[in-house]
Amino acid sequence: MLPLLKLKEKVVANLRSYAETLEKQLADVQLAIRMYEELQRRASLNAMNFIQQFAVLRHMHLDWVKWLTIMRPDAERLQIQILQELQPQMPTNMDIVEAMKGIQRIQYTYDMEPADIAMGKLRGRQYNFKRWGAFDTFVFGVLCQLQGYYKDADAWLKLTQDSYKRQDNPIQLAFHHWTYEHVLEYLMLANMGLGKFKTALGHAKELLVLQPQDEYIQAKAQELSTKSDEQKPEPSMPIDVNAELIKKLCRQNQSLPAGRLRCRYVRGEALLPLKMEELSLNPAISLYHDMLSDGELSIVKRLASPLLKRNKITYREIDSYTDYMATRPWQSAELSSSMHTKIDTLNRRIRHSIPGVSSIESENLQVRNFGIGGHFLEHATADKDVITALLYLSNVEQGGETYFASLNLRVPPQKGSLLVWQRTGDSQIECPVIVGNKWVATKRIQ
Repeated sequence: MLPLLKLKEKVVANLRSYAETLEKQLADVQLAIRMYEELQRRASLNAMNFIQQFAVLRHMHLDWVKWLTIMRPDAERLQIQILQELQPQMPTNMDIVEAMKGIQRIQYTYDMEPADIAMGKLRGRQYNFKRWGAFDTFVFGVLCQLQGYYKDADAWLKLTQDSYKRQDNPIQLAFHHWTYEHVLEYLMLANMGLGKFKTALGHAKELLVLQPQDEYIQAKAQELSTKSDEQKPEPSMPIDVNAELIKKLCRQNQSLPAGRLRCRYVRGEALLPLKMEELSLNPAISLYHDMLSDGELSIVKRLASPLLKRNKITYREIDSYTDYMATRPWQSAELSSSMHTKIDTLNRRIRHSIPGVSSIESENLQVRNFGIGGHFLEHATADKDVITALLYLSNVEQGGETYFASLNLRVPPQKGSLLVWQRTGDSQIECPVIVGNKWVATKRIQ
């Protein structure tokens, strides 16, 4: 989001420059009109005076060329060129669909209502921000409609309908090239998908009042008038294969830990003490606090940022949109020890935090940055000879906990802390992020 906000600043500055250019151009045109009207007034009073005759000839031959250049779009071509150069950096269809899927994942996992999301009430906590307007809820409703999620499409489009009626400036809505008629049409289609034909017919009739000559709506109204309501199965909201499992685990209440757990100092790199908190004894799960300073964490994120790539593992067409991120909504990068001394230092600290490990055979450091609703699921495995080290590179305001299913143990992200555990055949999940920018670095050690 930070690069995107910086890009938005550039676009706004460019549009402001464009507006200033147009305002100057308009001022020049208005000046030309005043000069021409004054010349015309004088010439009409003294049409046969050679002084006025020459002034008219000179104006029509020389000045008009100047006014013609003002009317040409050359002046604003620079701003148009700048905007065209910035366009490849703009969000893509895939970005929009990813964001929508992330919001759907949050909504489904934590059982949120569309109205609460639109007004910034997330899992019982009210956030201070400008609520979604009519166009935001409309786009979300349309995308749900295109995927066949008719119940949610209907909910989002009803919010759009309410927002439209409260809209103080209809020109802003017209700028997006959509009208109230579009909202009614998609509401009609959503209710048809739900089998609510009487409600759909109501929307069709309202449309015909606004567009009485629309043959398509006339045909739909005729079709709907012959149907009775019927129950239709609503497709499950998520497209994630493990959505039900994620929902079940991330909404469970955590149980009290079993056994006598301690917080203690252990010997780390160069005999420096590490602050270790025991979270489980069997299997052994430990949290090491303050493993990296804020400055060191910034270096890791700065090294990873230009290398981040999407994990393209799912290819599925949704109308005109292509979804690459149905099950892995994050970007990742690999960092090796040779890239920076801090990465080498971090590897040594991880090695010293794991009892009985004198040498380390492991993959490179994997840095992940989670998007909207980003999560991670690692299924149960029989390989118990692998130790996982998870370093939290940021705090997360809400959501994003690491959860161990069989232990009913939930660990919230704590910036600078290192979570270490040995695989025990248990499923481990990082729950969807609700609010925050989650960064982690992981290393698996054989």
